[in-house]
Amino acid sequence: MIKVAILEHEKETKDIVFLLGGYFSRIDWTFRHFYKASMLARAMKEEDYQIFFFDEMFQTPRLESVFVHDNPAALIVYLCKDPAPKQAAETRRRVLYISKANLRQDLTNISDLIKAQASQKECYSLVYQGVKIDIPIEDIYYLEKIGKNVHFHTRKGEFHRRLNLADLDEIFAKYGFLRTHISYLVNGKYLTGIYKDEVELNHSMKVPLSRAQKKKLGLKVRRSDSSEPETPAKEEALGE
Repeated sequence: MIKVAILEHEKETKDIVFLLGGYFSRIDWTFRHFYKASMLARAMKEEDYQIFFFDEMFQTPRLESVFVHDNPAALIVYLCKDPAPKQAAETRRRVLYISKANLRQDLTNISDLIKAQASQKECYSLVYQGVKIDIPIEDIYYLEKIGKNVHFHTRKGEFHRRLNLADLDEIFAKYGFLRTHISYLVNGKYLTGIYKDEVELNHSMKVPLSRAQKKKLGLKVRRSDSSEPETPAKEEALGE
């Protein structure tokens, strides 16, 4: 079940839900609409959301800490008046910006990323030390080829098995994974920084980036900025 949280005005919410209904026609999904950040924060204590839509007014350091930083596996979409400069400055691949005035077209343009996020609720079955385990795709940070084995670096630990990384590249492409190096396959939504010869994942892990793959993927250097100033706490709500 894919759960979507929408912290936005009613008009935009209706358009978002209509379009998501088309994207998720074969997937079980549900959504909840909120008009106060505090309402969403309370709801998150009871259930997890995989996709968030926010009005740009909620893009503050304090709220990003609660909704973005504390949900590293979620896809975040901000609805903005002018999304271009914000998207250009963004280093996190899972954080997107779309135009309110051009909502339908912009949402259609990122529909593949939304579908990839939804599919990450699926699992990859792996036999590890004689035991079959199901690893949620969204829990995988990256795959690393070491010798004849592929190591799965995940939120629940590291697992490995003798596999072909090229075959896994084909399997995981639909989930938004990127081949950054001949020996590495990374989950694109955890990408938080791009450097000359490596990428950063989840503000903590560094993975090699080859010159050839950097050019092929069209990646440009974007340094991570994980330090954010604190702001005074206050109630955040949409205006009438």
